[in-house]
Amino acid sequence: MKNVISRTISGIIEIGRGMSTIMKHFFRKPITQEYPENKPELNASFRGRLALLTDNEGSDVCIGCKSCMKVCPCDDLIQIETSKDPETKKLKIEQFTIDIGRCIFCGNCTEVCPVNAIVTTDRFELADYSRESLVLDKKGLTLGPEESERVRDRKERNSK
Repeated sequence: MKNVISRTISGIIEIGRGMSTIMKHFFRKPITQEYPENKPELNASFRGRLALLTDNEGSDVCIGCKSCMKVCPCDDLIQIETSKDPETKKLKIEQFTIDIGRCIFCGNCTEVCPVNAIVTTDRFELADYSRESLVLDKKGLTLGPEESERVRDRKERNSK
């Protein structure tokens, strides 16, 4: 009998504590954002979808050094195939793929790139219906000259 009474009193006290928490928050302004209508403000250091930059003429900035592939903590996430151009004797990128579905968005690949060819963008809505569509090839990764310039400007402003 004593146990029942003490459990009842303990329950009433806990309900009172819960109700006091509810009443504290009842008169506050809500902080919930209506997501699809109101996009969140992203921090300057936000790391979203990866992308390859191009120069003003629209040609690739990437030199095919494969340093991003080597530094990536996820095995075989970044795949790069290169061949030597017989005319210029420089590496030509034949294939560049990144599996965004497996990427942990650590940013190591962007930090190690000697020519800043790979960057993180502010795109964060990456959900899709199949895993195959999350494997982006060179065409899906490459930004146009205007968008590349905008990303470079944003990165420059944030570094200051």
